[in-house]
Amino acid sequence: MATIKITHTPKGGTLVDGDTVKGDGTGDILKRYGFRWFRSLRQYGHSNSRDRAPRVVAIEAAAEELREAGHTVTVEIAEEVRLNDVVRAGKHERLEDRRAALGAKGEKLTREADALMRASDAMVEHLPLGQPVMPGKRGRAHRNLLERSVNTAIRSAQTADAARRMPARIEGSRRAEAYKERPDVTARRVERLEAEKRGLERRMAGLSLYPSANSGRLRRQYEGELKVLEERIAGDRAVLDAAREAGTFGRYSKENVHRDDQVKIRGQWRTVARPNGKTVSVTTGYSWTDRYGWEEVKDVRCHHVQDTPDS
Repeated sequence: MATIKITHTPKGGTLVDGDTVKGDGTGDILKRYGFRWFRSLRQYGHSNSRDRAPRVVAIEAAAEELREAGHTVTVEIAEEVRLNDVVRAGKHERLEDRRAALGAKGEKLTREADALMRASDAMVEHLPLGQPVMPGKRGRAHRNLLERSVNTAIRSAQTADAARRMPARIEGSRRAEAYKERPDVTARRVERLEAEKRGLERRMAGLSLYPSANSGRLRRQYEGELKVLEERIAGDRAVLDAAREAGTFGRYSKENVHRDDQVKIRGQWRTVARPNGKTVSVTTGYSWTDRYGWEEVKDVRCHHVQDTPDS
């Protein structure tokens, strides 16, 4: 029987250590509770569990079933929550490592493509240009050589094409990271997280009204999720406050944008149909209007000069 340790830390997530062997049944049990095999770590663990609340119900249920199967199991769950700035810095570091790996892979593929093209040329360099291929068995070796040369050249082209795609993947990763850091995207994320928090608080209140066998574990899990949400919301709000002070966010609202003003949204100038509390409705040229959050308004053309913020 195996000795197994299930741990959860903010930095490492939920992982399983132990002297398990293939075929001892531990993998089947862990998979039933959401664990999967990480080839890079050579460990079982919960996906996307880093800097998130532990799935206490699944962890404890897996531990119980493993003990019933005769294994020795210990569970260690860290309750602390890392600061939002630390989490963001860690994500950025991991993304930079991945980009560096993609760059190295691109260089390796370029070298492989060059080597394949040289090999393709070397296969036929001794053949005179225009030499005809003899029919039947006499030309079999010649045909096979030409076929191998062509196939190698095709592999070289495919490898070179894969290498050329690496810079685009790296740049796409940088754009995606920058997009998530934009104030308007951060504001929408705060709204989503606040909605998640309200839903979580309702579920926690329901545990008192409708207790169940897993109420204790669920409450512990919900409390951990609540701590994480509160830290993420506080961190994103701090980013938005800094953006407001810098004048890059929160410049426009129904207080300084009026009907028939021109607003710049997603690179286009649109006519305001109605300014609302959280959104602005703009005309489309049809019978309906489009609504956007105020965070997406980048500029305003307004006749009420005294109400327009300084640019």
